[in-house]
Amino acid sequence: MPSAFRTDIQALRGLAVLLVVLYHAGVEPFAAGYLGVDIFFVVSGFLITSLIRTQLEQSRFSFGEFYYRRAKRLLPAAYVVIALTTIAAPFFLSDVGLREFHTQVIGALTFTGNIVFWFQSDYFGGAAETKPLLHFWSLAVEEQYYLLLPAFLTLTPRRWWLLGVSLLLVASLTLCLYVASRDPSAAFYLLPTRFWEMAIGSLGALLPASPRVAAKLSLLRLPALLLLLVIPIAPVGSQHPGADAALVCLATLILLLVPSRSNLAVRGMARIGDISYSLYLIHWPVLVYVRAVWLGDPPAFAIYAAVSFSIVVSLALHRFVEEPFRNGIVTSRGRMASGLLAASVFLGFSPAVAIAATQSKVDFGQIRRINYGLGRACDLTPGSPPQAIPEACQTADRPEMLVWGDSFAMALVPGLAKTVGEAGLAQLTMSGCLPAVGVAAFSRRAASPYPRAFGEDCIRFNDSVLSILKNQPEIKTVAISSPFDAPVSNDFMLLKRTGDTFTEVETSVDEAAEGIKSLVEAVRALGRRVVVVAPPPVASFDIGDCLERKARGSLMLGRYSDCKIYVSDYRRMRSRTLELLNQVAMKADVEVISYHDFLCDHTTCKTEIDGTFLYRDSGHLSYEGSEVIARKTRLAERLIRSAR
Repeated sequence: MPSAFRTDIQALRGLAVLLVVLYHAGVEPFAAGYLGVDIFFVVSGFLITSLIRTQLEQSRFSFGEFYYRRAKRLLPAAYVVIALTTIAAPFFLSDVGLREFHTQVIGALTFTGNIVFWFQSDYFGGAAETKPLLHFWSLAVEEQYYLLLPAFLTLTPRRWWLLGVSLLLVASLTLCLYVASRDPSAAFYLLPTRFWEMAIGSLGALLPASPRVAAKLSLLRLPALLLLLVIPIAPVGSQHPGADAALVCLATLILLLVPSRSNLAVRGMARIGDISYSLYLIHWPVLVYVRAVWLGDPPAFAIYAAVSFSIVVSLALHRFVEEPFRNGIVTSRGRMASGLLAASVFLGFSPAVAIAATQSKVDFGQIRRINYGLGRACDLTPGSPPQAIPEACQTADRPEMLVWGDSFAMALVPGLAKTVGEAGLAQLTMSGCLPAVGVAAFSRRAASPYPRAFGEDCIRFNDSVLSILKNQPEIKTVAISSPFDAPVSNDFMLLKRTGDTFTEVETSVDEAAEGIKSLVEAVRALGRRVVVVAPPPVASFDIGDCLERKARGSLMLGRYSDCKIYVSDYRRMRSRTLELLNQVAMKADVEVISYHDFLCDHTTCKTEIDGTFLYRDSGHLSYEGSEVIARKTRLAERLIRSAR
């Protein structure tokens, strides 16, 4: 338990923030620099528990004093960053991004940012790189911990502190491991599944002092430090929080329990630790806005300039905001409380004012609304396989065409529905679910909407579609559509079903092609004809966002500021997808219909026609774009004619 300021703890903070900044800046070696947040969690748990324990043992703990000191420490700098980010937001964010940003501000002000981002992390949510206050999620988790910990220590007899924290730690870790495989986003963002990391720090603060134990732990100091330096470069697992987070947390605990001697390296890192809070606050919105200007692909010099700018601003923020408020620039608690309340109200309304002040005559939110096809009800829920075609998901009582697939298939439907005529169509779609039999893609990445459980649900969904098709003899043509990228991406794994057993295998063109071929054969065995629709060309940036910002006259720099897709880039990015579609065409003897000839020449592909946005985001067609393409290419007729 620390009795005085420890330079080595400040150095740990410096290391943590450096890892996070380098990771966010995309510096290649630090593939798991996000583990810096895990270091922060353990340090926070250790320091706060040490403080509360000391004050309780001295009978001078006060809830009011505790939260007043937390507010003085954390809120002024955070509010300045929120204010600056809000002022800049209309210049860098799209209309859709501004509306999401308003919710982010409310989350940051109410310490519920982690819950906000959990809700915004679904399939159709904006990319993390477009959310200027995303990093407030970790501050929310800490603040929620600060609400629970004092109450626990105050209401629990001291003899039960160590056991109680240990039991809560084990319960949280168990819950984390359970939830991570089923809902990685919840495991990443929510307090119950991150509680154990801060509890590790709390456990360290509650352990009784023992010179013998300290001597043995001192032997682990160097290995612990090496772990903190190596794992962010070479993580031991793909699931987060997981094995790598546990190792980093334990290594941090060892360094907290065995104080390091002050030396040049420790003192230098501690200087970074001094500004760690301000640097953490400011660096992310700066990087988000720089990436917005260059459409997500800024040159190296722009990233380095953004990081340098963040360091300079954080020095000023620490010097002129953090330190003065911490040291009592406002001596009256009443004035401090009323000032923070007024600032909270003002900041809560400020995004709405910014949206109103920059409101365009064009309703970009409507243009770029999520394309669910025939309706939101047609984005079927994982875990609940359909037993029949929902009434809202067909345009006729006895539809003759079925559109089967994921969100890319949904985006086909508005145009087909307007042009298929009296024959009618039905839609059976589930976001992220590859149309295949016995195989599905899933991800182990933190906060991914596609855990292993999703893969199992996807396989069952496709089985259900086959069963429905068997009982709908009027359906003559089945069009399957998908981006077809996940089953050949290094960011995913394949889940393969053999009998009643699910096994995990590496993504593979051959495995994916066999799964799609099995679907085609199963449909043909029912006497129906099949056609495959290739995804529209995509780019390395959010096309819908680019088109909106171009229409609004926002600042955009770089190669892609014309919002066009470059054929060479597209072919390079989707080379394995194109290989997969070629294999499917040959192995399954099925026609693959592509937009390429209509949208592209030898160099670029169109993203708008006569002012109509063809795309709503990075790859999905907008409602209007779907209709324009379907009419101009006579897509419905072409699909029926090409199916076999």
